[in-house]
Amino acid sequence: METFINTLTGLKIKSRIRDDDTIDQLHHFITVYLLAAFALLIGIKEYTVGQLDCWFSNVTLKHFQEHVNTYCWTHKLYRYPNPDNLSEVPYTLSPEHGGPSNSTILDHDTGEINFYRWITVVFLCQAFMFKLPHLIWTECNEYSGTQIEKMVTMIGSCSFDTQDKKNTMFASVAEFLEIWLKINRKPFWFMKSRVGRETKKILQHWMLCVGANTGNYLSTMYVIVKAMFLVNVFLQFFILTSFLDFDYWGYGIRVIKIFYYDPDKIDHLHFPRVALCHFQVRSQGYWVQCLLTINMLLEKLFVVEWFWLSFLLILTFINFIVWCLRILRTDRSVKFVSKYLTLLNEDGSLPQEGKRTAMTFVRDYLGNDGVFILRIIATNTNDVVINIAVRPDSVSKEPAPSVDTTLDDLDKNELAVNSGKASSELHIG
Repeated sequence: METFINTLTGLKIKSRIRDDDTIDQLHHFITVYLLAAFALLIGIKEYTVGQLDCWFSNVTLKHFQEHVNTYCWTHKLYRYPNPDNLSEVPYTLSPEHGGPSNSTILDHDTGEINFYRWITVVFLCQAFMFKLPHLIWTECNEYSGTQIEKMVTMIGSCSFDTQDKKNTMFASVAEFLEIWLKINRKPFWFMKSRVGRETKKILQHWMLCVGANTGNYLSTMYVIVKAMFLVNVFLQFFILTSFLDFDYWGYGIRVIKIFYYDPDKIDHLHFPRVALCHFQVRSQGYWVQCLLTINMLLEKLFVVEWFWLSFLLILTFINFIVWCLRILRTDRSVKFVSKYLTLLNEDGSLPQEGKRTAMTFVRDYLGNDGVFILRIIATNTNDVVINIAVRPDSVSKEPAPSVDTTLDDLDKNELAVNSGKASSELHIG
């Protein structure tokens, strides 16, 4: 999926340090900057170039004209029901809505245009909504103590180092990962029995057992964050439909039809160029015709956003299904680990020891979180080759390390994996 996106856009959506995948970057990085740029563009248009330009035939004084423009920007505007006949004033306002004392109106909000005043705020709120799931994921990642970003940085920084330096760095990462897995494999007291252990395996498989020391916490939270990204894109269509007061779901299709069949046609229905404003001077009411030049820009921005959201919705849905299958299906995890093991044999075959222990290693040692961390590391480095050698009969009997152990400690001390314990070495090609 990441290769497809990079090929399609011609861009490398990849920062130096990452703990997620490309689709996540599209949400919390690309989309956030896109919406922030929209907000900045509209803000400049509103407060420097001018909001709207109203024409009042009876008065030519400049200060009065400026007052009318300001008044109409902060008060109600009304659509022309018949844009081809701008001389027609179709609305009669009641006294409480600025009309003369002898007038009536059937519906006080008929034809009102209200959205344009809040466009900048809406774009900024949308940007925050796209950033929020990533903020939650960052907090969950820090709470788990995995330091995925640190591991990715250490592995990526030694791509061109000597083999000895690589081995030292990989040993430090492997040591930390082993310590973290030991800490997070500790079962609850009520799951130490045989029945409890089997129950835990079932719950972990279906991601129903969530907690910092369940071996399932990170992978579960990552899927939840993926679901939040997906739901958020759906919400954007509902929010814009309500805010713009028309069906935004099919807006892009309608624009394509208009452009194909009548490219010179102006979209008066969704983003009218001309509107009416009513105000009173003493007891006399006036209708003023106003040009909403900002709508010419808004029309194009919301078309771009519709196509981007549609594109993002499709990719996010596919990506969500892919990650659910990766985490829920143990056979996919075993295949992922075995794929890198096969790279170590000259004949391209899986070592016999790997065949016997791959399933047990993935299920009982790595767990969902261990495989997930390896996937994230593999996603965010150039070419990671994972060599896993498991020797259950020589597993260290040392007491479990402290929870406070960090990668920085391991890096400073240049700890290597002892030859008499289970080891995991990460090699970059």
